[in-house]
Amino acid sequence: MATTQLTLNQTTLLGATTGTIACLLAPIVGRQLLLPNVTVAEVLPATDMLPAPAGAAEWHQGYITWRDTSIPVFAFEGLNGETTPREYQRVVILNTVTGSTQLPLYGVVVQGVPRVAKVKIAQLEDLEGAPVGPVEFLQVRYAGELSVIPDLDAIEARIAP
Repeated sequence: MATTQLTLNQTTLLGATTGTIACLLAPIVGRQLLLPNVTVAEVLPATDMLPAPAGAAEWHQGYITWRDTSIPVFAFEGLNGETTPREYQRVVILNTVTGSTQLPLYGVVVQGVPRVAKVKIAQLEDLEGAPVGPVEFLQVRYAGELSVIPDLDAIEARIAP
């Protein structure tokens, strides 16, 4: 029996045609990340993180073990040129969208408990002219909250080994 696995592009196309995309809303400092569910592997407590090696970039927060694999963890804010938070509650484990074999998974620290949402494209208010950082694709308002659609390709290019 054949199985079908949707890629990120297929999921995005499906969402564009149906008008709904399954997402994870992950709180970061001052806003939330709007991540397509297809990229999210797991959400873990940040309590089990090991520190980053000496001399690592400030945005490299450390490592977390998931399924017997050590996964590097980063701060979105730091990657985006902002102040890196010192406190966080969870780590969102993400599958790479670039298909990297050297870094197939990575983590992003978040400030609270992420929540799942079925986001209708019509519910997103495009904040035209809003400045975007180096790892942001677009800023929008969703359900009255400032949300960022991250540029996952830019993040992965920045953290690539």
